[in-house]
Amino acid sequence: MGTTMEQAPAPVRRTVRSVDIDIAQAEDFANGIEELYEDRLDAIIVRNAFNPEMFAEAGRELDQDGSDRPWARPNEKMPVEDVQLLGTDTPATPTYAAPRGGSLEAYLAGAAKFRPAMEQAFDKTFVPGEQFARVLGLFAGGRPAEVPVSSDGRSYLPATLRRLVDGKQIGIHHDYHYQLSLYEELREQVDTTTLVSFVATLQAPDAGGELFVYGVTPTTPDVPKLPNGFQYDLEAIEARYDYASFKVGAGDLFLIASGRCLHRVAKIEGPHARVTMGGFLALDKGRKRVLFWS
Repeated sequence: MGTTMEQAPAPVRRTVRSVDIDIAQAEDFANGIEELYEDRLDAIIVRNAFNPEMFAEAGRELDQDGSDRPWARPNEKMPVEDVQLLGTDTPATPTYAAPRGGSLEAYLAGAAKFRPAMEQAFDKTFVPGEQFARVLGLFAGGRPAEVPVSSDGRSYLPATLRRLVDGKQIGIHHDYHYQLSLYEELREQVDTTTLVSFVATLQAPDAGGELFVYGVTPTTPDVPKLPNGFQYDLEAIEARYDYASFKVGAGDLFLIASGRCLHRVAKIEGPHARVTMGGFLALDKGRKRVLFWS
C-alpha cells in the first residue's frame, strides 16, 4: 500500500485592510491610529479632511515653475524620483543625496530656516502645526497630537510640502526610519512598533499619482527583488501579493502604516503636479500622546 505525502498549506495571502470615509465619519474611527499600530488596519482614507477649495488654491499657487520658493530636491540624483520639498533641506528620511539621512542638528537647523516658507504657502488663518494636530487628533483615541521638541527646546517640523511633476514617482518602499541618526531622540520617546505616514493632497495630477499599498511587510519572506538585490521587483510583487490603490483629491488625507506595508506613488502624467503636505506620526512609549513630524 502506497504512502501519500501531505502537502504543506499554501501561505496565507495578506490582504490590505483599509477604510475610506468622509471627515464627518471620523468619530467611527476615533482610535484609528492605534488600529494602524495594532495591525488591524493598513490605511485610512479621509475625504474632505481639510477645506478643498483652500487647499486647491494653495496647490495651484505652489505648482508654479517660476516661483522663487526654496524647494529642496534631495533625490535629484535619481531623476524619476526627483521630489521637491518645501519646509526643510534635511528630510526625516533617507534620500539619494543622503542615504543614511542627515544629523539631528542639521534637521533641526533646516526646520527652523525653511519652516516659514512652508507656512507662508497658506494665509494666516491656516497654521499647519495647529491644523494637523486638530485633524490627526480626531483619530488619536482622545490623545493629544503634538509636534516633538528636541532636548534643547527646538521644534521639529510639523509637515513638509511635496511636489511631484510630470514623469516623477515615488518608488516602492517601507518607511521604518528609526535607525537614522536624526531619530536619536525620537526613538527614545516613541513606540517603534511601526511608523505611520500622514499625507494631505492640495492638488491631484491630471493622471497618475495614485497611492498603492501592498500586503507586504518586513516579515514577509522572499519578497521578489531585481537582480541587483537591492530594488524590489514591482511586477513580481503585484503578481504575487494583494494590493490596493487610492485616488485622492484636494483636501483629502490618508494615513498608512508605512513602516509596515510596502507602498509607492504612481508616476505623474500631465502638466499639473501632485502637490501634497504631510509627514510621519507615532504613539509615544506610554501611548498617551501622538507625536507628528516631517
